[in-house]
Amino acid sequence: MNKETFTPPDKNGVIKALPPELSEENLLRLKKFGFLMFLYDFAQDYFVRPRLHKADSQRHHQILNDLISPIKESRVLDIACGTGGAIIHYDSSNEYTGFDLSYSMLKQAVKKAKKKFFQKFRLIQGNAEELLLENEFFEFVAMDTALHMIPKYKLAIKEVARVLKKGGLFVCSTPVVGISKNFDATWNKISDKRGLHSFTEDNIKEVCSHNGLLYSRYDTNGGVLYFQAQKGN
Repeated sequence: MNKETFTPPDKNGVIKALPPELSEENLLRLKKFGFLMFLYDFAQDYFVRPRLHKADSQRHHQILNDLISPIKESRVLDIACGTGGAIIHYDSSNEYTGFDLSYSMLKQAVKKAKKKFFQKFRLIQGNAEELLLENEFFEFVAMDTALHMIPKYKLAIKEVARVLKKGGLFVCSTPVVGISKNFDATWNKISDKRGLHSFTEDNIKEVCSHNGLLYSRYDTNGGVLYFQAQKGN
């Protein structure tokens, strides 16, 4: 894919790049998260992680910091960045691109990015299944607690591999079944009703391998898996 020419940011600092048509699943996601922008971070830390993912929120942020903070002077892509909750972990020397389906959440992420004083930054409203970004452009790509919500998650990982430079690193946190019995019992009751994936670590390994990404487990936290996947040279 050639370099995409985006329209300038609007008055709220958001670049609009949604495709003309979205799947029914993505339209439902878009509607749902539009109402959660002010409560999203709070809900994640005090309800979703401890009660649904059976994970410790403080430990989650520490693991993310360990994965993200060493990255400096790089082009970084934060897929499904939401309100920009992970921005705090990025070094300001990076050129930051945040990408999310929800416009209302991106407005909050813009505020966080401005306070961070990145070398450069942009916030783009778009679909993770079709990034519309240049091939092999980013040295680092991250996705925090979102892969299980993307309808075509395999396509999203394929897109990650496409935009990563050779030798670049993808880091991701996502709930998976098979690493916590306590989590599995809860997840099996709610995942289908909420349209969430119940994939395993092996499923993710397979998709990464298929797209030329060398998978390695980094850590676990309740039912949440943290992994790294490096693009081959």
